[in-house]
Amino acid sequence: MQILNRASALARAGVAAIVLSATGGLALAQSYPDKPVKIIMPWADGFPASSVRLYSDRLAERYKQPMVVEVRPGAGGEVAAKVVVPAPKDGYTLLGTGSSIAIRTVMDEKNVDPDKELQPIAQLVTTPYVIVAKAGKYASISDFLASARARPGKTNFASAGVGTGMHFLGELININANIDMVHIPYATGSRQLQGLLSGDVEVAIISLVTAWPQIKAGTLDALAVSTTTRSKTLPKVPTLKEAGIGGIPSMGAWIALFGPKNMDPAVVKSLSTQIQAIAADPAVIETAMGWGAEIPDTSMAALQEVIAAETKSWRRLVKEKNLTGGN
Repeated sequence: MQILNRASALARAGVAAIVLSATGGLALAQSYPDKPVKIIMPWADGFPASSVRLYSDRLAERYKQPMVVEVRPGAGGEVAAKVVVPAPKDGYTLLGTGSSIAIRTVMDEKNVDPDKELQPIAQLVTTPYVIVAKAGKYASISDFLASARARPGKTNFASAGVGTGMHFLGELININANIDMVHIPYATGSRQLQGLLSGDVEVAIISLVTAWPQIKAGTLDALAVSTTTRSKTLPKVPTLKEAGIGGIPSMGAWIALFGPKNMDPAVVKSLSTQIQAIAADPAVIETAMGWGAEIPDTSMAALQEVIAAETKSWRRLVKEKNLTGGN
């Protein structure tokens, strides 16, 4: 009888622990946040920084707590990411970072792995990469591809640096379109544009946000976008798939919110709920479109799918092309 009573007591204790854990998580979600939240990001200004602040300002309004954006530049976002990886898992230290985090981990295993070391929360803003040329140089993306095929190794493309999404997209186009473009890396998007307009390069693969003012002004022609559906900003511009280049996943520059791995699920859910509500705000959508960007599916599952798909493509590309480096 004593053994039975002891087993019963242990069972009751186990149930109580489960209930306490569940109610503790619920209580945390209901009280979160009860103090300022830090969002670490690698950029001081520009489109990525503005994207994080687009959400942080509204999260502060909804939560009635300050969202303190802290800039930690360096190493292509690694410095910021490495602040968040060891942070407490209570949701008071978050990471706002970009799509390069999925590339850097395949370029060097010492870099932060978003799958193993971070908790995805939501994509915030996306913008496609766009293949652009000086106005009037090519009639269409098909015209450009025909020219590149006729001159293997003599056509070049600009990116914003070795190991960036733009560089990798150019190499994927080489493989899947059966062309041989030479990569010309630049330090920034603005320098890419200078190289293109001066005639030093024939095309640039660049974020739509960076190229949008020149496209609107008519000094650049957009030949194709990198996403598998057309951009709402450039509805008349075909996708790479429509241009006959298959085998490339939907790609672009994205800004997303992460926390430390195994962050409290109740807090993740709270943040996800608030971000989805913010993303549906017409003013937020209009702001993003004014930049040449879009509001994506902000669910955690969607961000996980994007990271998995891109990482798979990058690993294959790094192996096939023996790519090294990065910035």
